Amino acid sequence: MTVEPIHSSDQLIERAADIAGQGRKKRVAVAVAQDIDVIAAVSEAAADGFLEGMLVGEATGIERLASENAIDVSGMRIINERDTDRAAHVVVNLAANGEADVIMKGFLPTSALLKIVLDKRYGLCGKNTLSHCAVLDIPGYHKLLNLTDGGVVVKPDSEQKFQILENAVLVGRALGLSPVKIAISAAYDKPSEKLSHAFSDMDFIIPEAMKKLEDIVIQGPLPFDLATSKAVADPQQTEGPVVGDADIYLVDSIEECNIVAKSLIQFARAVHAGVIVGAKVPISLVSRTDTMKNKKASLALACVLSDYISHTGKGI
Repeated sequence: MTVEPIHSSDQLIERAADIAGQGRKKRVAVAVAQDIDVIAAVSEAAADGFLEGMLVGEATGIERLASENAIDVSGMRIINERDTDRAAHVVVNLAANGEADVIMKGFLPTSALLKIVLDKRYGLCGKNTLSHCAVLDIPGYHKLLNLTDGGVVVKPDSEQKFQILENAVLVGRALGLSPVKIAISAAYDKPSEKLSHAFSDMDFIIPEAMKKLEDIVIQGPLPFDLATSKAVADPQQTEGPVVGDADIYLVDSIEECNIVAKSLIQFARAVHAGVIVGAKVPISLVSRTDTMKNKKASLALACVLSDYISHTGKGI
């Protein structure tokens, strides 16, 4: 499937709408949907025409929140389940049975939902660990940048880190990128004994990626500024195919990714589209602090990724 590359959050939302317009509208099932932010996000995205919403949770609470906040849920399927744990099981079962293309987290902890997603009874586990991709549309950067993992794996070992990279490359493919340009994070652009992970990245992650992943360019170690700015790299005489042009920035810890991503969101007003990858269906989660644009972009990313997986069979 050949598509034009997506380089902005607007293009991402437009692609999700185009997919729906071609008769492949995605069905998003929300676990514990009695959450005003989630209801509003799904309603807006449904109004934009790129998804169908299924709200699983306390029906009276969902309808009350929608009524009090003038949110239209009339076109959505509402499944009444008062118990939080059972509501999550209902949603995961919908995905397992092919009745939902995307899972969305509502008013429950992320860990509680992921535990059920990983329940072997449902068969949604992929071969890789689950990981979060924060795809940012950053003012001043010429393309989307995927920072990973800032939401699931606290301190990955080398094998987990490679799987996180595989998940991120899958997202890159769904965005139509060719090649996918990967920067491996570090404080310096040369391996140092002070940065032990830089050696394992050079000895394992980069060779493994070059051997197993097609149509990629990978370079590291690269500090964030060198990975995203040739103007910074040129005076330092740092060269390479990824310098100033990274699509993916693979970090070494959840804290590193959180600091960079949230700083860009908060201070640079980057649009954030986030998705959890590694299961057989994408998992979308939005935050109360997200703007409506961020929420719609996150849902659009999950829908675009779902379509890529189903259309190509190239899941994890």
